[in-house]
Amino acid sequence: MKNWILVSALFFASSTVYAADLPPQGMSMAKVQQKYGMPSTKTKAIGKPPITRWIYPDYTVVFEYKHVVQSVRMIKEDTPAATTPQTSPDTTPSTPAANEAVIKLDVQQ
Repeated sequence: MKNWILVSALFFASSTVYAADLPPQGMSMAKVQQKYGMPSTKTKAIGKPPITRWIYPDYTVVFEYKHVVQSVRMIKEDTPAATTPQTSPDTTPSTPAANEAVIKLDVQQ
């Protein structure tokens, strides 16, 4: 019984630490800049409500008005680009692998 409690506590602690190193939901832009520093890139506010993104080297912070709505960690793949299969934008795999998702986006400029 003690082992299960210990394992559960370790799992919870490790997941909390991972999420705690990103700006939390509701934090103001001023606090994010004070605690995490200047981002590499800031996008202009787009839409209503205005959505702004601050891009850091390892994560992106999305703001609605002046408060965080989501922080997203960027995962860098170890696979070199030369070994990645090239597909046309209209081609999607018929069946994704168990750990993959397929998202098709139409971008208008």
